Amino acid sequence: MNKTAMIGACCVLAACSTSNTTDQRSESFSIQFAAEANNVAMSCATVLTGLGSANSNATLRDLRFYVHDVQLIDGQDNSYPLTLESNDWQGQGVALLDFVERGENCAGDTKQTHTAITGTANIPASASVQGLAFTLGVPGALNHADRLAAAAPLDRASLHWNWQNGYKHMRIDVAPDGGVSRPSDAGFSSTAWNFHLGSTDCAGNPQLGESVSCGRPNRVRVELDGFDPTLQVVVLDYEALVAARDLGQDEAGAPGCMSGASDPECASLFNALGMDVDTGEADPLVNQTVFRVR
Repeated sequence: MNKTAMIGACCVLAACSTSNTTDQRSESFSIQFAAEANNVAMSCATVLTGLGSANSNATLRDLRFYVHDVQLIDGQDNSYPLTLESNDWQGQGVALLDFVERGENCAGDTKQTHTAITGTANIPASASVQGLAFTLGVPGALNHADRLAAAAPLDRASLHWNWQNGYKHMRIDVAPDGGVSRPSDAGFSSTAWNFHLGSTDCAGNPQLGESVSCGRPNRVRVELDGFDPTLQVVVLDYEALVAARDLGQDEAGAPGCMSGASDPECASLFNALGMDVDTGEADPLVNQTVFRVR
């Protein structure tokens, strides 16, 4: 495995390898996640060092992302869907992972984090989980619904762009030491370098009952092998995501990357996630490097 594929909706079970074994049992799982930069856990209280092409130092402001269609995989490549437990962080088959322990861009009050996906899967007693797959982002069927009427975890205003484009599948904001400048514009300045991943090039007005289609769905299918959920953790490696970018500078567009195909900051980030920035689809020649097993 260790490959990525883009999908715009939940996995079609007929296309997945599944087991027909009759000795299945329902088993509870807790899939632990961590967010690190240069092997240091990312948190509001930690100074992040050596980031990107200029070895920048920065502090964290926000780090959250949605996942859905979580599948456990055995040694024969059989896949078993994880039915998510319902709580304030998980619902409608979607889980929100949140690594920021303070509100208001890490300057506010202490709040809860959520760094594990919990649920149950029906797995044969003879099977051994050796891999994990999930899709990064909100599924298309839910992405353009009314956020004000949505149940948790799709009720977060700060993770919603607008009706047409829907949700931010991933939001990672950092504040580099010295801020962000733009060599071509002496008047430009920003305190933050942000990555907001979401669907773009969308058409249709959901407020009028129209269906929405997005030319660039920007959902990432991640598959990881060598994963034992009882012993190992899925790590988001922020340094791998921004390795090719100077976080102290921005060439054009919004500071950082807001998923625009023409934004010069986006190409290398999409490449790290295994995507083609122009199409918002998987790049068959590139393996994602952002998520790994530890």
